[in-house]
Amino acid sequence: MPTTALRKVDLHLHTVFSNFRHLKILRARDSYNDPLKVYERCRALGMDYVAITDHDTIDGALDLLARRPELEPTVIVGEEVETWFPGTGQWIHVNVFGLDEAAHRDIEHLRPDVRELVGWLRGKGLPHVLNHPLQSYRLQRAPMKYVEDVLSLFSHVEVGNGTLPVAQNRTVSRMVDYGRSRGLAPVGVGGSDSHGLGTVGSYVTLAPGDTKGEWLSSLREGRCAAAGKEIGFAGMVGEVYAIVGRYYQRLGTEEGRREMGAVNYAAAAGFVPACLLGVPLAFNVLSFVGTTGLAGLVNLGLQGAERAALPAIRPFARRWLRSSTPHFRLLR
Repeated sequence: MPTTALRKVDLHLHTVFSNFRHLKILRARDSYNDPLKVYERCRALGMDYVAITDHDTIDGALDLLARRPELEPTVIVGEEVETWFPGTGQWIHVNVFGLDEAAHRDIEHLRPDVRELVGWLRGKGLPHVLNHPLQSYRLQRAPMKYVEDVLSLFSHVEVGNGTLPVAQNRTVSRMVDYGRSRGLAPVGVGGSDSHGLGTVGSYVTLAPGDTKGEWLSSLREGRCAAAGKEIGFAGMVGEVYAIVGRYYQRLGTEEGRREMGAVNYAAAAGFVPACLLGVPLAFNVLSFVGTTGLAGLVNLGLQGAERAALPAIRPFARRWLRSSTPHFRLLR
């Protein structure tokens, strides 16, 4: 008989197959985690299934399964897809789960338009999640217009991301609550967004499912919840500098040297003083302050929308109270 136990999965994990989207001349990676090490870390932390979601590739999960095919029942092949709102050019990241190589190729063609991508994912029944919806938001649209666009497109939203400021996660959670108050049914999920092994599992998603397929069905149907906590600013800076260290360490390996040419080595040498001068730290400070401020603006928009909705709700609430409890006059 199937159980109703909740199974734990970190829905946002990166490996060495995630390329760094900035400063491509460095030939750097966004993570230097070996997929097998990620798998082992997840299992050691009590994860029932392991979802690998590298940037725009499923190669991390496929590499793991090629080396250890017996792990297939517990490995969820995922991908963090970068896509865009064509009208504004804003990029957003969408995690997709339960992929194969054919689906990955189709997604590559659909990436330029998020609406086309989401329509295709819905048609295929593939579980998908909007990751950190405020990370790329730079007032391309008015805050509430953006919130309503997001909620009309996505049924699942990452409300718990281990690497983000608390304020950003809380605002996204409030976005989900706002959607529910408008008659929608958005679902909040969690993932660490870990790029290093030490932060794996900081946020997870809980759902029932005695098999990988059952668990993904629970996720798709919204029978899930986020749990965890943020690693904080110091934790995020520590992870960034650990990745920088792994980058230079990798340059000393044969595999790392194969990726580099003379220009790339020159760029890597030039980046050393920038690291010593604290450029990665400064970048993280600016990002932390900026995203926290933008989250605050969105939060103010949500507060305003909630207040504006109250006059429309009050007459209905008043009539209900008078008909059901005539001695109460709570809303006058």
